[in-house]
Amino acid sequence: MRDMMKPTLSLFIICLITTFCLAFVYGITKDTIVERKEKDAEEQRRMVLREADSFEELDGWEKQDQSGLISKAYAAYKGEELVGYVFNALPKGYGGEIAVTVGVNSNNEISGVKIGSNEETPGLGAKAADDAFTGQYTGKDISSVLKVTKVPAKADNEIQAVSGATVSSRAVTKAVQASAELGEKLFDGGDAK
Repeated sequence: MRDMMKPTLSLFIICLITTFCLAFVYGITKDTIVERKEKDAEEQRRMVLREADSFEELDGWEKQDQSGLISKAYAAYKGEELVGYVFNALPKGYGGEIAVTVGVNSNNEISGVKIGSNEETPGLGAKAADDAFTGQYTGKDISSVLKVTKVPAKADNEIQAVSGATVSSRAVTKAVQASAELGEKLFDGGDAK
């Protein structure tokens, strides 16, 4: 019994010290991690709506979102002028949730789409984050209904799916469609503040 107590006590002390060290390091780096995540999110917003120089998070838009995919909404400004909206959406793809950032501009067009964190299959579904795929949305009218096709897009509202990743392509398209619909409602006088 006594032989077991020494190693058990040693392991307990090592675990206790390790836990204390991890908690200490986390406490030191927590603010930096949060700050870095916010900078990354700000950069994503700037990438999808380049003409904006500031963003203001909106409240009250939730009742206008019928999709349930939008997690955050921002009004985008150039100086004092509203130039569009940016939305964060979380559709379910093949491997789980896909973080999608969508910009809609005051010309009632999709100004950009960026894919953030996702667990899609590398080499297939992860290709939905490539500019070759996301670039198809840019300039699309927000009042049109987007359709995913497996062949090259012929109509203005068609998006060609990533080969072998139709589920991921459809998930991103749902997020873009939900963002476009919410953007259209907000431009038409929605009461988000």
